[in-house]
Amino acid sequence: MEDWYNALKRDKPDLVDISGGEPLFISWIPNLMRAASSIYFGLSTNGLAQTGIKNLCENRIPNLVSINVSVHPSSKIVGAFERWKISVLSLMAAGYSVHCNIVDAPGNVDAASESIRWMQENDVHFEVSPYEKVSDLGVMMKSGLLCEGGINHLVVAPDGTAWPCLTTLRSPYYKNTSLGNWLDNTIDIRRKPQPCYLNCTDYYVLAKEHTAGDMWNVQARPAEGK
Repeated sequence: MEDWYNALKRDKPDLVDISGGEPLFISWIPNLMRAASSIYFGLSTNGLAQTGIKNLCENRIPNLVSINVSVHPSSKIVGAFERWKISVLSLMAAGYSVHCNIVDAPGNVDAASESIRWMQENDVHFEVSPYEKVSDLGVMMKSGLLCEGGINHLVVAPDGTAWPCLTTLRSPYYKNTSLGNWLDNTIDIRRKPQPCYLNCTDYYVLAKEHTAGDMWNVQARPAEGK
């Protein structure tokens, strides 16, 4: 936890969104958010890490401003649906801003019909997200893009390795698009490809299909003449 706290203290980002995997399986995540009290946090969880959910509810974190409790209708975990519902209601009762995310993958929205009905009955905000449309990330585009990835936004792995955006991390070219290590303060923005010819999720998918649009403020745009 100390290396993450020191990096947050050094750079003071406006917002840190913690996702996974399941971040609440890491016991010190809530304590990190409490320690970095001047920084706003968002958190994505599947709602099944009951000890972590209990920690959040019993000692509310004021700077945790948004919690996404994702919907996984195909989960094979026994009791997953009931545990997910309890987590959503508990977090809302604790005073958190809670919403739920359903990945727009083939068959997934239909499979989530019971969850959708329950959310509607309980006034739980949810969205169908195209965020996982990543099957074509290996395709290089003919037209290049410019963006503010790496400046307005960093994607950081648990070991500190950083990328300018999720597209660069998820693409087959992730080894060549890393900017360095954020925890070690070795980020080099000059390593970012400009123009970038990756099949940018932020530009080609999120800005057009997600209700939040350019949610990471990447500001991807065509590179004139490129």
